[in-house]
Amino acid sequence: EGEYLQSLSGSDDDSVIDDDNADKYAAIWTEEGLAHFRMMHFREASESFQKVYKVKPEAYLWQDGLLKYYFEDYHGAAESLAKNAFRYETRFMESASEERIWRDAAELKILNSLKGGRKKKNKEIPAVMKVPLEEGVDEEQGEKDNIANERRKVFRLARQLFSNSLQDNPAGVALNRAQLQALCGDSFPSSLKSALPKMPGSEPSKSSKFKAQPDRKMYRLHSLFYLGLHFDALGQSYESKQCMKMALKRCAESISGNNQDITYLLPVIHMTIRDWYDDDEFNTEEADEALDLASDDLVAQLVKEGGVELGLQEECDDRSKSENGRSPDATIDPEEKIERRLRENIKHMRIIDLKGELRKRKLRVSGSKKELQDRLVEDLKQYERRA
Repeated sequence: EGEYLQSLSGSDDDSVIDDDNADKYAAIWTEEGLAHFRMMHFREASESFQKVYKVKPEAYLWQDGLLKYYFEDYHGAAESLAKNAFRYETRFMESASEERIWRDAAELKILNSLKGGRKKKNKEIPAVMKVPLEEGVDEEQGEKDNIANERRKVFRLARQLFSNSLQDNPAGVALNRAQLQALCGDSFPSSLKSALPKMPGSEPSKSSKFKAQPDRKMYRLHSLFYLGLHFDALGQSYESKQCMKMALKRCAESISGNNQDITYLLPVIHMTIRDWYDDDEFNTEEADEALDLASDDLVAQLVKEGGVELGLQEECDDRSKSENGRSPDATIDPEEKIERRLRENIKHMRIIDLKGELRKRKLRVSGSKKELQDRLVEDLKQYERRA
């Protein structure tokens, strides 16, 4: 890539930008903008992206929408992200889930900023802020099909979470949030009242620390981040802070030197713009003493070229066990733990909501409330095993 950009910079006839060299300048300014983006120079990054669009209006540059979101230009963000989602899906024939999630977040911000609550219906959102549909395709069905085509588990659940929020489907929101929280495992902030609360006996004692488990598929990192983004879009700052700070912790533990992947920077970007590093409200037993979230050195390490090895995996063996020499969770069967959490999550769902979830899964809807709960829990358990 560097050689390509260097060759472009050395091209002849740079005095005028025209059809012959527009691609060259678009590539140079794109790389310039991404470099500013990685170094947290957000205004400069935005200026570079606007230069790209000036010479190449159809350019794919989803980071432009992300910046507009953080600049609180939610209408501009939704429009930019919708266009980039369409360009990505047209080119690669795959669901543009990241772009669609951020687009939905921008729309949620717009709807929640309206006086008197969310009075404006989804259908009243300007068409330019929506991803274009093929002619004759129903919007709701098109959204469902697009989500179903997403093969990555966390992104599929995150898509469903934001989509259900826009459709005012609280039962769906609760279920999707619970599934994402389950993927967070012990990384989910204990300071939040989880939709999947840790049951008595399943939490580590205050004197114990668990050795951080590898998050190779980045399930925990992505789940925490998109839960935090969802809370942010709904205006729930406290809950968003807790998720983002734990996402930063997972990010630091997961970094493997990929200096092009901005995934590792998203929690840093969010917390930098929201100015949450020195917030003393974050007080969770999961916080690692080796990870100082207010440390300028840590932030610099995370920002540097998109990621470096931080060596945060070292833990003392005597801290990873409880006083009796065994992990507090050692006596609890993982299957039982999952079932107890799921049951706790759905216990307040109404019969009509339980039947609705069962119908979606093409399961029987007859029987008592307990039978409906049993059927839904069993299906959710099967979902976890398949994943």
